[in-house]
Parts: sequence; structure tokens; C-alpha cells
Amino acid sequence: MLSLKSKFTETDSELARFARILALPVRVYIVRMIIENGNSISKKEICDGPFEMENLLKHMAELKLTGIIKASGTKADTIYSIDIALFNQMVSRFFSLFDHLNSIAQFPHVHLANGNGGDAIHEKSTESTDSLNFGAFIKKHRLALKISQEELSRKTKIDRAELSRIECGKKSPGPEKLISLSKALYIDLDSLTKEYYSSRIVNIVAESGFSDVILKNVLTRLNYFLPAV
Repeated sequence: MLSLKSKFTETDSELARFARILALPVRVYIVRMIIENGNSISKKEICDGPFEMENLLKHMAELKLTGIIKASGTKADTIYSIDIALFNQMVSRFFSLFDHLNSIAQFPHVHLANGNGGDAIHEKSTESTDSLNFGAFIKKHRLALKISQEELSRKTKIDRAELSRIECGKKSPGPEKLISLSKALYIDLDSLTKEYYSSRIVNIVAESGFSDVILKNVLTRLNYFLPAV
């Protein structure tokens, strides 16, 4: 029998390490304060918080050792910031993990009829195939970060009306706007790009009426352009 340890992936270990690092409220407070101050906060500003300075500085030093927090400047005028690349990577992986967990909610669930235990009725989750839409993906991440449409519009410089149409699946943002969305939503650009093009392909196939002929033709072309190594 295989041990559980043998099934751990490198991502599992990284997520567990990241979760342990932020497992204390004081550390979450530190990270939150840095983010809320535009990813740049002085030693004096962070130490003006509700925690004892000695305890706070101890946790700051430990977060710095993990690589999540970076420090610059002289000892008296130290400025702290978050390693955005590392933080985005971890956030993206957590969202990916939660996406897999959320897929469980999309299975049909048994609903018993009222009264004498009538026949079981199978119902689909309210999350229909709309959950596969790129706009729904963007909206889910925006809501998870508690960012309003107006704020996301300001950060990405995408018109709010256009952003609304994107989230409703009525408009494609175009690949040129993916970088802005990636930065504003703390999503790894590669993951966002894959989601974007996957959604576009699904939409094109859906518009074709899911014709087997078209799907077979697509696979034939893919095998031609992307031959197996």
C-alpha cells in the first residue's frame, strides 16, 4: 500500500508551507498592512500597530527569511514590501486548488420530496456551464479579493461598462488586457492566459453546435501542428 506521503506533489508542499507561514493573525496583519499601504510601508508605520514592537519585529524577520517580505533601505529607515511574484504564484495556486474543490458542488445532488419520502429527485447545481465562462472566472476572483467592479476598472484601466460585459460573458477582453487583469487580481499570467484561450475555444465549439465533424477536424489539425514529442 502506497503511503500518503508518496502522493504529495511539490505544489502540495509549497501550499502547506505558505499556509504555515501565514498561520498566525499577527503575520496576516503584517501582510495586510503592507498591501493596504501600496506595497510599501516603513518600519515606523508597521510598528505603530496594536502589537508589541519586539514581537512584531520578530515576525517581520521570520517573514523576511521566508522570502514573502522584502526589506530595503537603511536600518533606521527600512521599507518593507511583498514579493509580488511569489505572493501571486501562491495565491494563484490556492485559487486553482479551490477551483478543484468547487467542482464537487457541480455534481447533481439528491433532493428528497416532502412528505412520505417520495422518489429522490436529481437536480443540477445552480452553477451551470456559465462557470466555465472566462468572465465568470474573472468575477469569482474579483469577489474573492473583495474588489468592486469600479476598483478593478480603475486598476486595469478597462472601462467599467466593458468590464461588466466581460464578466457577463458578452465580450472578450482580448489578450492585450490579460496582463492588467493578471496584476490586479493577483493571478499568474500563464494560468490566466490558459483560462482565457480555453474559454474561447469552448465558446467557438459551442457555437458550432458541438458537431463531431468539427471536433474531429480540430483534433486532426492539432495533431498536425502540435505533434507528440
